[in-house]
Amino acid sequence: MFCKINFYLDYTKRIISKIIKKMIYILLPAYNEAKNLVKIFKKIEKLSNIKKITVIIVDDYSSDNTSALIKKKYKFKFYYLKHKKNKGLSLTLETGFRKIIKICNKEDLIITLDSDNTHPISIIPKMVKKINNNDIVIASRFVKGSIVNGVSIHREFLSYGAKFLFKLIYPYTNLNDYTCNYRIYKSALIKEICKNKKFFTNEEFNIAAKILIFLINRFKSLKLSEIPFKLSYDYKIGESKMKLIKTIILTLKLIFNKSSNYIISEKTR
Repeated sequence: MFCKINFYLDYTKRIISKIIKKMIYILLPAYNEAKNLVKIFKKIEKLSNIKKITVIIVDDYSSDNTSALIKKKYKFKFYYLKHKKNKGLSLTLETGFRKIIKICNKEDLIITLDSDNTHPISIIPKMVKKINNNDIVIASRFVKGSIVNGVSIHREFLSYGAKFLFKLIYPYTNLNDYTCNYRIYKSALIKEICKNKKFFTNEEFNIAAKILIFLINRFKSLKLSEIPFKLSYDYKIGESKMKLIKTIILTLKLIFNKSSNYIISEKTR
């Protein structure tokens, strides 16, 4: 009996050791989100194992005082990048991803989330633990236990409509939320995406879905998992940066242009 206990203790230690060795990169694409970022930083500093966290802010030519964040000291490592002009979410993510893949190791992890304080930082440890047996872990609005606060009826209708269409045309095991940007990836997946220099071009908020579609086409054995979370739009300071009509058009194009998405995947092999 004691041998079994020692075996499980040793096994647990090995798993924890593997997790601790990994650096966690938190990518925050930001446009006029200074007040929200201050709140996010305070929450990140409350996380355990803070020394293994590196935060990357990509400032998409904000007109507020986002740049003032670099004047303060934090418990985590911090990089601040700023565009010389406003480029939109997709290219802002690309800037952050390309920075991270230059400095990360192959076993490191990359987390993306919104900079508007709507995503709970407190679930990051759970996401990190769960990715040990997965390639991507998604904070999903469409699994049991999730709560959505402060979202308008038409936005919620659009979210469920997008889920239905993506699930119909791009079905994949354990995947329900294709458009939520709150995710954790194994860094090798992002390196694969960044091989395509045009991947992020001419995209907007639909880029989150495009990333998943590419990856499930590229890696047939990709392991995905979703966890519930509380999406709190009522915590957000300021208005949404989403260009709704453009996002709808690009999302529909992505959904129904299935052959094009497959070609994108094939070209990067």
